Amino acid sequence: MKWLYAILLILIVIISFGCSYDEAENKDPIPPSKVEMTPHLCDPGDPGCAYTDRNNGIDAYSAGNLDYNWMKIQWDDKPLQKDGDIHHIEIWRYYIYSDTNFTFVEEIPFIPDSSTYYDKFIGFEGSVIQKTWFYFIIPFDEAGNSTNSDTVSYRLILPPGLQSPADNSTFSVNDSINFSWSGESYTYRILFFDTSYNLIHSEDTDETSRNISEIDFVPIPGFSYIWRIDAFVVVGEDEGSESEERVINFTL
Repeated sequence: MKWLYAILLILIVIISFGCSYDEAENKDPIPPSKVEMTPHLCDPGDPGCAYTDRNNGIDAYSAGNLDYNWMKIQWDDKPLQKDGDIHHIEIWRYYIYSDTNFTFVEEIPFIPDSSTYYDKFIGFEGSVIQKTWFYFIIPFDEAGNSTNSDTVSYRLILPPGLQSPADNSTFSVNDSINFSWSGESYTYRILFFDTSYNLIHSEDTDETSRNISEIDFVPIPGFSYIWRIDAFVVVGEDEGSESEERVINFTL
């Protein structure tokens, strides 16, 4: 019987070796498709801009009344959807190009058509503003293969600090309303959206206050609007900031 046990043992070893060999041979060797990050396309209020805050690529994103903005990044995930085996995505950033300055931000699951990420700079020590931030992502498939995307960048500047009117204020359409904010020597853009975030009106100014009589904006009684201030060093460049958003209501 000993010889029978020996044969069985040899067969088990051979089968185990064959299985492990097949597994190694059949492991997917094809890495994920290369992803293209979406650069900053334009800003709401730019002449001819067909994009909104939701789809205009990398951009400053309001962090409420904090003294800095978050960063929104976007990418085209259609190639990854075609791959069909993407497991997760790593988000990376840096502001000085060096091997020691690449920062792993977060690992997120791959969800088709969910190709936007908001970097809140959690745990970052130091000033976020006056830096050009570079971003890339690394998709991983089920087999562990990965491919780095290309890189996009955007420079954050000091966001405007809204002063007046207060959030959720109510005025008559005939009232004299002063919109004011604090900030540096930037070009500012005052924007008015409806409550569905459709842009109603925008104007650029070098001042830090505008009276509604100076703005080519005619509010409708019974309607509410969302307003904010965007700041630019040079309009059209890949740098800027956004104030917090406030609601203003109008009556007769």
